[in-house]
Amino acid sequence: MITLVLPWFGPDSAGGAEAQARDLARTLRDLGYPVRVWASTGRDSFQPGDPGQPNGSRPHYPPGHGEAFGVPVWRFRPSPAGPDHLPRFFAERPELLPPLAGFASHELALLRSLLGSDELYAAIWAARDDADNRFVFLPYPFPTTFWGALLAPQRSYLLACLHDEPYARYATYRHMFGLARGMLANSHPEAELARALYGMPDARICVAGEGIDLTPRGDGARFRQRHGLGDTPLLLYAGRRDDGKNTPLLLAYAREYWARRGGALRLALMGAGALGLASAGHTPGLADLVLDLGFQGDQDKHDAYAAADVFIQPSLYESFSIVLMEAWLQRAPALVHSSCAVTADHARRSGGGLAFGSFGEFAAALDMLLARPDLRHALGERGRAYVLETCDWETVARRTAGFVLS
Repeated sequence: MITLVLPWFGPDSAGGAEAQARDLARTLRDLGYPVRVWASTGRDSFQPGDPGQPNGSRPHYPPGHGEAFGVPVWRFRPSPAGPDHLPRFFAERPELLPPLAGFASHELALLRSLLGSDELYAAIWAARDDADNRFVFLPYPFPTTFWGALLAPQRSYLLACLHDEPYARYATYRHMFGLARGMLANSHPEAELARALYGMPDARICVAGEGIDLTPRGDGARFRQRHGLGDTPLLLYAGRRDDGKNTPLLLAYAREYWARRGGALRLALMGAGALGLASAGHTPGLADLVLDLGFQGDQDKHDAYAAADVFIQPSLYESFSIVLMEAWLQRAPALVHSSCAVTADHARRSGGGLAFGSFGEFAAALDMLLARPDLRHALGERGRAYVLETCDWETVARRTAGFVLS
């Protein structure tokens, strides 16, 4: 039995890890592997269903046994941490506690601030000796992962979604990675980061990858007609529009490039979040460059990918980058940030994109790509071939099950 453990799971749960868990669980089920999900009664970080939250006292999903996507789901009520940042389940069983003296107070405070569940910990503890059960915890920073994995370390695997960020260097997570039986990585650079930070040997890491839906077909001409673009060169970004995804840098570079080169050019951004043009110091004239698409439905999203002359992914912190794979599926050549190990590695392995680390490199790459349709076509085709080869959910699920159940 493979038990996926994560804070939230359901059709209404937003987030990359939640989407990955949904697709992985459904594919494991379709392939005949025994799989179930243990999660909280909350919906997501915006509606956690936590009695300790002012607006989250009502659970989004009912507690107890249920089903989602044809997969059995057990939902546990969230519970606030007790004294000294500790879950009450552990505070009442001090013999189960890790070496707290080695953890800084702010590290434990982070765990206390995120969703946990004493009921979930009790269920994991009760199932710890079940030889047929394997726990797969995701993502790595949450209490459900940290405290849960410590209760059954020899049956625990971390589907970490690990980023090169300050949290990853906390002693709490170093301890957790050191105890867990194995890690499932979404990419080779994520595996390398785990080796560097935690000294994890190769035998305890499986680069299982991540899948996407390979069936969508975008209509670029339809998108261009809908937005009156004609043959205007189109740059596209997809994802959250915030500092964490480096969109202020993209806006600054695109504006500077447009100011220097002149001519027709549009930068379309789709996804959640405000662009914050005024706070970034941009001039009102940027409205002539930027096409703010906001959140797009599935078909409109794939139409936008198909219409793009260049897809730009400026993010520095990724464990996989679904939007990059979706863009390549529609044959859009990519431009990624060279300081992001994951997307730069994807671009190198696929041959589907170029990388930039400065404005000069950004401008030179765009000059070349926009001037050469043959190069854009070649990169887009290579990117699509890479996605079809590596992002099939059945392959990912079989690789995951083979590692976890061995």
